[in-house]
Amino acid sequence: MTPLHQGMANDLTTGELVKAQATTEVDLQSALDAAEADPGIEVVELGAGYVLNLRAALRASSFAQLALAKLNATPALMKRAAVRTSMLLARPFKL
Repeated sequence: MTPLHQGMANDLTTGELVKAQATTEVDLQSALDAAEADPGIEVVELGAGYVLNLRAALRASSFAQLALAKLNATPALMKRAAVRTSMLLARPFKL
């Protein structure tokens, strides 16, 4: 078991954690900024001790895969929205 899988507190999605105020929209935006700054990043911190395996979240989203694959055809805001949506639907881990 990898460190990312140890200490998993629950099965809530990132969106549910934001709604429950366990993490914030600011934390989510910071994680999204980090993902944009380093496209090869695998794990992003969400604040409050939560981390998200971004690579797995993107693999799970066919919309994000399609948006990111069309490098020149997809506007940057659409790519950001696709990554953000995949992050909101993913289930982060509590360390």
